[in-house]
Amino acid sequence: MKFFLILALILTAGCASFSERKEKSALHLQLGISYFDSANYPMALTEFLKAEELDSDNPSVQNNLGLTYFMREKYELSEKHFRRALWIAPRFTDARNNLARLLIERENFVEAETELKKVLNDLTYTGIEKAYINLGLSQFNRKKFDLAKNSFLKAIEQQQDSCVANNYYGRSLFEVEDYKRAIVALNRAISFCQKSSFDEPHYYSALALYRMGDKEKSILRFQEVVKLYPQGRYPDRSRAMIDLIRKVQ
Repeated sequence: MKFFLILALILTAGCASFSERKEKSALHLQLGISYFDSANYPMALTEFLKAEELDSDNPSVQNNLGLTYFMREKYELSEKHFRRALWIAPRFTDARNNLARLLIERENFVEAETELKKVLNDLTYTGIEKAYINLGLSQFNRKKFDLAKNSFLKAIEQQQDSCVANNYYGRSLFEVEDYKRAIVALNRAISFCQKSSFDEPHYYSALALYRMGDKEKSILRFQEVVKLYPQGRYPDRSRAMIDLIRKVQ
């Protein structure tokens, strides 16, 4: 009898220890998510690694590690953790969508689109606009601009104020030389992208105006890029375009 009592106590202590580790892991996970949301990726990674050490079989921990490594451009590590999350929980659709985005970044477009088909077939997935954006990005990078345009439109139907979807819808129109509609779409994107200091729709709107032959409006729009986004991707290109336009006037 004494033996069974001791065994029961050992088992109870073991269960308590396991439960305690999971609770501590969950706390580190939530801390990591808070840091991630504020773009403090080093601290987010620190917390997610602590969470993994305590509960390595938590698919949410693995997914968040994948996201953090993705933001730090450590793509091999990112892929490893997304795949681990899906190995643990094959129906974890958000992790599958994130894996597809990672595969696009690594130019593995065929596998990315295979994964995205599975994502889009999950009628319970609440982030469907993200899946359509990722599908559009894959198609855009493969220069399948008509397909990309349709995918971005579907994303906009789900989330009308999406900066990325509206920008790339406009850019898809630009790439097929439908400049008039591209200007409308890119101007719409500008209103959604300014708060995130994303200057791409501003720049391509100016470029579309130039391609349409409206040089004065084009110069004004390029000047806005320089003024509004001095630390962005496109001020130097905008200055070069202003110089070019003025030289040929």
